[in-house]
Amino acid sequence: MPTMMLSSRLFSNRTEIPNTGSGSIPVKPGGLVTLDAPKQVVELTKPDPTKYDFLFWHANRIVVGVPVVTFTAPSDDSKFFATAWYQKEGTGVGGEPHVATVAFSLDRDDVIADTPIAAVTPAGAWTGPPSTVVSTTAGAVSITAKALIDGAGEFTAWLAFGGTALSKVLSVAAKTSSLAIAVFGIPQPDPCAQLRLQRDNIEPGDFPTIEAYKRALAAAIARLHACEKQHGEPLD
Repeated sequence: MPTMMLSSRLFSNRTEIPNTGSGSIPVKPGGLVTLDAPKQVVELTKPDPTKYDFLFWHANRIVVGVPVVTFTAPSDDSKFFATAWYQKEGTGVGGEPHVATVAFSLDRDDVIADTPIAAVTPAGAWTGPPSTVVSTTAGAVSITAKALIDGAGEFTAWLAFGGTALSKVLSVAAKTSSLAIAVFGIPQPDPCAQLRLQRDNIEPGDFPTIEAYKRALAAAIARLHACEKQHGEPLD
């Protein structure tokens, strides 16, 4: 039976939001699951209450910016994240008009410490890596996401709170401030799984000499690592 790891957290430091449910919850294999997050959570702090506004769901590798999400649970005994992400009221994008980009991992349910940006048009709106900020002061911008981030997988989608996304390209109007989350994940099903199995099944007894075994193992590892690097997977 799959297990849903439910929580509500502050984006992006993962602090748990008070007065919300959390825990490991068994769910029906292959069943539909619907989750409804409060649009706002209020913590009674002094001198003023702290308010947390809903930002997005990450539920079983689905990322959506609406409080209600429905998805199909895994059919195996795996564990999966179901995290409602929030931000403190009044802590949105501020200052000069700009797009604040963040890379997010489906596999770790966490922010990736790397810029998700590959290129920006016009080029002068971005200072280049490792910057995650693109200025919109001088005009509209087009932000192209990286195809992959090493160890975090391939780009899957933009979740933008302002702007229009088409595949890897996010377009934002002039003098607009927004938050844009670039989502990355290891491809499912894993394209390198068969190569990993081949490596693991190589045995010394299958070869006439230990040198032949070592050559075959080294070749299998090289093929696996080439595949993992192609898809942004951690090297195994």
